[in-house]
Amino acid sequence: MKLSCSFTPFDTWFFRESRPQGSIGSSELGSVFPPPVRTLLGAVRTAIGDAWHARHGTDWRQFSQLPALQALIGNGESLGNLRVHGPWLLKDGHRLYPAPATLMVKDEVYFLLGLGDVVHCDLGRVRLPAFPTRVAGLDNLAGAKPAGQCWLKAAGWLAILQGKAPQTEQVVTARELFHEEPRLGIGRDNARSSVSEGMLYQTRHLRLLPDVAVELEVDGLPDDLQQQLDLPPQQVIRLGGEGRQASLRLQPAQAGESLPAPDLASAGSAVLYNLTPMPCAHDLPAGIPEGFRPVQHDGIDYWEGEIAGLGLRLYAVACQRPLREGGWDMASHQSRPVESLLPAGSALFVELLGDQPGGLQALHHITTGPGAALGRGQLVAGLLPNLTTSGN
Repeated sequence: MKLSCSFTPFDTWFFRESRPQGSIGSSELGSVFPPPVRTLLGAVRTAIGDAWHARHGTDWRQFSQLPALQALIGNGESLGNLRVHGPWLLKDGHRLYPAPATLMVKDEVYFLLGLGDVVHCDLGRVRLPAFPTRVAGLDNLAGAKPAGQCWLKAAGWLAILQGKAPQTEQVVTARELFHEEPRLGIGRDNARSSVSEGMLYQTRHLRLLPDVAVELEVDGLPDDLQQQLDLPPQQVIRLGGEGRQASLRLQPAQAGESLPAPDLASAGSAVLYNLTPMPCAHDLPAGIPEGFRPVQHDGIDYWEGEIAGLGLRLYAVACQRPLREGGWDMASHQSRPVESLLPAGSALFVELLGDQPGGLQALHHITTGPGAALGRGQLVAGLLPNLTTSGN
């Protein structure tokens, strides 16, 4: 069974970024959003485990002696049969998807970067993402900038997969989803019932608007799980920094693909967009997947490799700065090593190497790479944007 798990905060949320509190050049820690998938999945596993213990008269101290529960929710880093999709944002009950790194905006007119001509840069003689020649509704592109932190409705993403820019009303900005609230805190010395000297800190919490929630889909659970454990469809949990209360709603996920694939059967090139973060490859330029190697063809530098067994030539990548994610390993009682992740929305301009079964269509709505069980590396495939004209 695939379970839809939606989280709605009762108060502000804070999911600490990975920078140390005393990092140079900053006196305030921000909040990661959407929340890290490990945090959300941990809350779901805990809710299932609590229901299991209530049904069988056990507790978490006995977890290592409960193989049936471990088979259900995994153990520590091992997820067992569980597979995750998301997280996604919900607004008014409708799913939103992260905007691609190729989305640009000027005067509320959105357009897409396409694949440009060959240029010389520090990467060699390569092709890079480029502005279109003309954008409908704009006299010139001076002052255009990346759309930044925003999300798209399904209709907006369908347009992007067709190589077209989304309409303005299909783009949802951060201010339509949450507000930031700065907080000032102090460290306490409980032994002296006083303030700890020098322990003044600042954080920035997020307050979601009333119609906004976060959704995670968890697959690999028994079909009758909720009946077996009397698992309530809705409950109050503690989530994130300071253990703020939130509502967790559990219900069977709706079947069906929400972003239909464009016609890529005859396309030799495409753009691969990752809808969720994916691990960065070591010793490769930012955005290039693990396993790709540099090659040169006709005097142009490329990278070649495989994704899901399909041979590809990678021309260019558009991505934002990497995410740094760590956290606390509750099973091992120690900090989890910080890893670098490509943020959701990164775009890979690729070409199919020769005739291969399924073609580029086979890469639409797949999950690949390290961390696939956690929902990382969820890809969709779209047509190349037209550099002659763009806009909404």
